[in-house]
Amino acid sequence: MFKKILVPLDGSQLSQRALEPALAMGKHTGAELLLVRTPVVDTLSFAATEAKHAEARNDALVYLETIRKSSEQPDLHIHTRLIEGDVAGAIVDTALSEQVDLIVMSTHGYSGLTRWVLGSVTEKVLRSAPCPVLAVRAARHPQKVLITLDGSPLSDSAIEPGIAVAQSFNAAVTLLRVVPRVSIDEKLDEHERGLSRRMQEDLIEEAQGYLHTACRSEAVARSGVAIKSEVRIGSPAEIILEHIETYGTDLIVMATHGRTGLKRWVYGSVTAKVLRNVNCSMLVIRPTDAELN
Repeated sequence: MFKKILVPLDGSQLSQRALEPALAMGKHTGAELLLVRTPVVDTLSFAATEAKHAEARNDALVYLETIRKSSEQPDLHIHTRLIEGDVAGAIVDTALSEQVDLIVMSTHGYSGLTRWVLGSVTEKVLRSAPCPVLAVRAARHPQKVLITLDGSPLSDSAIEPGIAVAQSFNAAVTLLRVVPRVSIDEKLDEHERGLSRRMQEDLIEEAQGYLHTACRSEAVARSGVAIKSEVRIGSPAEIILEHIETYGTDLIVMATHGRTGLKRWVYGSVTAKVLRNVNCSMLVIRPTDAELN
C-alpha cells in the first residue's frame, strides 16, 4: 500500500524519532523514502543575507546526506530533498507532487496535539495532507494498534492503512466500536416492556456484526495480522482513551472528515478530545476527494 514515504526532519533528535518506523516500513513494503528539510535562517539577531541563506541550504543538505548515509540498508531506497518556503505548505506540496502515500512525522511525546515538535506545522500538515500521516511519539515499534470505527464509510477508510502499518511491525490490531448508552426510558418501557433494553441490545448486535464483517475483509485476510474486535458502551472519547491506557496501546488509527481540517473530524469533538489527551503515536487518515463525494 505504501510505495513512497515522506519524512520531514527539522534537525532535532526529536524529529529523527520518525526515522526508525519509516525505515522499518520502507524495508517491509519496499517503499521509497524521501527525507526532506527546510533551511532555517536566524533572522532575529542579524539580517538574513544571501550568504546566510546559502549557508543554511548547505547545512541542511549536509544534514540530510548524513542521515541518508547513516540509514542505508540493503534494498532500501532513500532520497533527500531540500524544500523551501512555508514549512507545512512545502511538505504538503511535496507530498502532492511526489504522489506520496504516507507522511511520517515526529511528535514531542508529552501530552497530545498541543505539544508537537513541529507545533503548528504538524497541525497544518494534518489539515491538508493528501495522504495518511503517521505522527510518531516514540522511536520504538508499535506492538498494539487500535483502529477506532464508527460504522461510517469514512471511518472504514482507516482500516486498510492501519492494517498495513501493523503488518510492517508485526503488531496486533484491535478494532473498536463504541455505541451510545441507551437510557432507561419509562415512557418507552410503558409502551412496550423492556424496549429500552432491547434497543441497547440491537445497537450492540449491529456493531458486532459490523466489526465481524470488517475482520473478515480482504485487506485483513491478506495481511496475516492478529486481529480482534471489541464493542463498548459509553462516551466514545472516554472509552477510546480508557482503552489506550488500560491496554498500553502504542498506535491509534483514526479517520478525519477531510474537508476543512481539524474542526471537521468524522468523530467531531471525539477525535479532537482524543488528540488533545492521547499519549501514543497516531495514524491520521484523510479520505480522498472521491471518497468524500
